[in-house]
Amino acid sequence: MKFINLESHPYELKFKVPLQTAKGCYEYRRGAIIKLFINDMIGLGEVAPLEGFHKEELFECYYSLEAINQTLQNTTEITGEELFHIFKLHSDRAPSLLFALETALFDILSQQSKLSLNHYLNPQSINEIHLNGLHTVHQPSDNFKVVKVKLGYNNIYDDIEKMSEISSLYKQDVKFRIDVNEQLDLPRAIRFCKSMEQFNIEYIEQPLPKNELEDLSELRMHTEIPIALDESVFDLQSVNKIIEMQAADIFVIKPMVVGGYAEIKTIINLAKENDIKCIITNMLDGAINRMACMHIASANQIIEACGLSADNLFTSDLSYVTPEIINGLILMPKLNGLGFSND
Repeated sequence: MKFINLESHPYELKFKVPLQTAKGCYEYRRGAIIKLFINDMIGLGEVAPLEGFHKEELFECYYSLEAINQTLQNTTEITGEELFHIFKLHSDRAPSLLFALETALFDILSQQSKLSLNHYLNPQSINEIHLNGLHTVHQPSDNFKVVKVKLGYNNIYDDIEKMSEISSLYKQDVKFRIDVNEQLDLPRAIRFCKSMEQFNIEYIEQPLPKNELEDLSELRMHTEIPIALDESVFDLQSVNKIIEMQAADIFVIKPMVVGGYAEIKTIINLAKENDIKCIITNMLDGAINRMACMHIASANQIIEACGLSADNLFTSDLSYVTPEIINGLILMPKLNGLGFSND
């Protein structure tokens, strides 16, 4: 392959409504589009570490990009394997950047093979991906079969009242995912889970701080509701600890937190071997990262509803069109590479 250039293009996306999380309130989502130029093709990636959730910051990613460009300066012919090695070497402490760079390279490799990215990764990819809706962002009329709700910030009685009100808005067969974002301790988490068992709850996500695996394991023995871990899942070592401690029923995997595609696949395979379900979600990113996550979900045959429906959070998104969500379902594009229709 003939290496031409590697570029970064900063962006700023404004939330329609300021987003309140356990880590703070966000008015904007800042990141950069990565463009990898090889031969006569362009590969796209997106790097957008979220303050308070990622261990790296965006400015550190720019420094790493500069180091990569210096390494590749005056390079002409190079193999994909060599590029993967260079990317990993300079992004070791910035998984969001590694994910962006590998996405861009896989975009090109799949274009060269005249395949969509998911089918390049796995010829047996699934063509339909189920997504969960977000309460307050989506409406009951959007017909999501699974809806995510943020709770745990109030006392238990307020949460019960709120969950009762929310349940009454949706059809009886709709399941709810309650995201607590590490807000509880073990005694309160036990009471909270018991109080939620009266509702149609699919799982409770990250009820305790990410490193309290012993307490998470204890919590699983006190509730019928499955426990999903999100912040606890960030690399292969963390996953092995969770499995060893029997601390989770579901992994909520953020590819841009894990980093490399190979490690993401290894984590998913480990989960399947241990009867742990997997969800692919993102970090409120733009269209490029959402599309990349859809390809990962498809290639790894994830049949659970994934957290990739944040396509209407911003006043305007990146200028790439992701598949239309119809009744909580998307069909994977058959175009080569990432598959943006206007790319």
